[in-house]
Amino acid sequence: MGGSLRKASLNRRLLKHIVRLLEGRGHGVIAVEGEALRMPLYDADLEAPPSALSLQDSLGWAEGLIIVSPEYNAGIPPHLKNAVDWVSTMKPNPWPNLPVLLCSASPGAFGGARATLSWRSTLANLGAITLPVAVPIPHADKNLAEDGSPTDPRSQAALQKALDAFLELAMKLGIHTHS
Repeated sequence: MGGSLRKASLNRRLLKHIVRLLEGRGHGVIAVEGEALRMPLYDADLEAPPSALSLQDSLGWAEGLIIVSPEYNAGIPPHLKNAVDWVSTMKPNPWPNLPVLLCSASPGAFGGARATLSWRSTLANLGAITLPVAVPIPHADKNLAEDGSPTDPRSQAALQKALDAFLELAMKLGIHTHS
């Protein structure tokens, strides 16, 4: 889930690369990004929009979630937080015990790592299980190839190691079920 709403987003490019890596390992993947995350601001007086219902459905069958998040002013992008907020109010709630890997890409030196800190408290509050390791890609404007793969050996290794840990956690937890 994630990326930016912008078509040329570095995070969107990284998300597409991660999808290819997981599919290459034989995993079924649904990428929720861009227009699928464009929802009205959460309002308990409104009915959930179709895009929120679709996201809830996707998370309901998921054995794990990878969030590839831009960093907006050292925090969570409002469109992603809004999508999480919509789904958190629905029954069944897909968040409890859902394994989550946080990734980010930024032209800056921190690679979007500050956004992952904000994500941790939000996801913990929802009952999701966030991997202790995150994957920030610093200087992503130079360190991501056109296909989204990291060109920096350190970032390549960090992504592979994090994906291995994420898949291992998801397998140990078994199929995600709702309470």
